[in-house]
Amino acid sequence: MVPTIDTCRSSFLVNMFVLNRKKLLAIGPTGTGKTLTMLDKLTRGLTEEYLPEFINFSAKTSANQTQDLIDSKLDKRRKGIYGPPVGKYCVIFIDDLNMPSLETYGAQPPIELIRQFMDFNGWYDRKAIGEFRSLADVNILAAMGPPGGGRNPVTARLLRHFNFLAFTAMSDASLFKIFGTILLSWIANCPHIVKYCDKLVTASINMYNSVQANMLPTPSKSHYTFNLRDLSKVFQGILMGQYEENKSVGAVLRLWYHECCRVFQDRLVDDADRQSFEDILKNTVMKDFDVDFNHIIAHKPIIYADFLNNDQDPRPYTLVKDHALAQKTVEEYLSEFNQATNKKMELVLFMDAICHVSRIARILRQPLGNALLLGMGGSGRQSLTKLASHMSEYDCFQVELSKNYNVHDWHEDLKKVMMKAGLREEPVVFLFSDTQIKNESFLEDLNNILNTGDVPNIYGLDELENIFKEMKPSVVEAGLQPTKTIMFSTYTKRVRSNLHTVITMRSVG
Repeated sequence: MVPTIDTCRSSFLVNMFVLNRKKLLAIGPTGTGKTLTMLDKLTRGLTEEYLPEFINFSAKTSANQTQDLIDSKLDKRRKGIYGPPVGKYCVIFIDDLNMPSLETYGAQPPIELIRQFMDFNGWYDRKAIGEFRSLADVNILAAMGPPGGGRNPVTARLLRHFNFLAFTAMSDASLFKIFGTILLSWIANCPHIVKYCDKLVTASINMYNSVQANMLPTPSKSHYTFNLRDLSKVFQGILMGQYEENKSVGAVLRLWYHECCRVFQDRLVDDADRQSFEDILKNTVMKDFDVDFNHIIAHKPIIYADFLNNDQDPRPYTLVKDHALAQKTVEEYLSEFNQATNKKMELVLFMDAICHVSRIARILRQPLGNALLLGMGGSGRQSLTKLASHMSEYDCFQVELSKNYNVHDWHEDLKKVMMKAGLREEPVVFLFSDTQIKNESFLEDLNNILNTGDVPNIYGLDELENIFKEMKPSVVEAGLQPTKTIMFSTYTKRVRSNLHTVITMRSVG
């Protein structure tokens, strides 16, 4: 995390609330650093006395799931009293507190459960009817955005327990400080263009502000919600490039143009919006760099990929100059794939398909790279994902539905793929289609994996012991205390890093 005046101020206040064991609610728009500041303070800035735990709420989170998840983190101290190990203090951070949907009478069950804990320091045991479980040495911190866009107003009966900390949208100066520091670490390797670093950061911020002002969400374009995570992905993409190949202003601007298109333009749904975005980039380049946009983007489509450099490790992310060679290379990969599987794919790889494969492969090569692919049935979403996975040398896992497929089978499949990613550290692509949603809890579990790398209470005791045994050497090597919390946190980080989830959905119906 790049420190700014805003983040240092917020981090200091969070630290004061945690040490004084006061409840805190961070409020602010998406992308203002609420979660990042909280996680940074809870995972790095506290003594061993504190045990941080993290929960992500979504629209489908239930009160039972929330209770089971928190209960699973606590030990029994004596009859009716539960808490962290003696001498420890558990700090539970709940992200997206106001996401749970309203039930019939307008309440949010998970919120009411948390309120019951704050009012009475515990809740009732669902198995031993009538028995009250008191929770000791437990504090709750939370974060939420303003109501709207799927978020709901939270009852004042809960809010009265919290102290509020507001996170406002970052100023352009703070954005410049953050992304300037990140880009300079890469561009410093190219002495000829270091002087353009500030201009490139300013141009990116101006482009982001223009997109936010002009590309507004509507009922038919409800996903036009852009935030700082999108801007950070542009710089993440630039840092994948090879500075040996980008020693001129034109080359860097071409890479910048490509990453902006992948992050922003690929989300746009019609040609008019795509052309508007193209005009924003064109005006930005001509105004801030005083160069001819058509000279930099002389040929379209612009493709950056790593599949042409299969003989190198790691494979460099470079400009594809010969489209015919790219098409031939992808066809060779397809032939290899068909030879290695019984389910052959008979694909005609025209230029649009090559572009889509390179986009999917770009997402898969990024840490925490996950994709949502929208399109009509038969448009090649699943086939091209399987091909991109093969090109990236990743295993592609897909659940096989049967008539009797149930939640237990789903959890067994999830455990298999998560333990492969977490214990063996093998990159895995989990391909999931909207036709495979037999139960709404499937999406809730995927949401938990994407946010935390874990599904509540999915592992048995013997499986947890195996995870702790495998993680202990890595934790000790990193110089950390091998507690169960830290070992499991290390495991979930590996799962999130190595498991790439690709969800395919139909854009109509």
